Amino acid sequence: MPSVLNIIIYILSAILRIIGLGILGAAMGWLSLDLLRKEAWQLQIAVFLGLAGLVIAIAFVGAAAVGAFAIGVAVAIFLWGMPRKKKEGEAEK
Repeated sequence: MPSVLNIIIYILSAILRIIGLGILGAAMGWLSLDLLRKEAWQLQIAVFLGLAGLVIAIAFVGAAAVGAFAIGVAVAIFLWGMPRKKKEGEAEK
């Protein structure tokens, strides 16, 4: 029978795993967006396959962790992937 301390440590490790994969998802989303904007199509294919492989590898961790990773990637896409609205006084680059 597991002790109370083991249960607490297990719950804390699960929470830490979810938070860590959410942060990893945001970082991978930002890196993927940055690399996908480059010109070389070979790099774009490598980034896409690498991100797909990472999602497949994370699928064995657990459902909540995969969800946190997906939310992290989605947040990165919405924060850094969407085009910015230009203000009235801004010059075009």
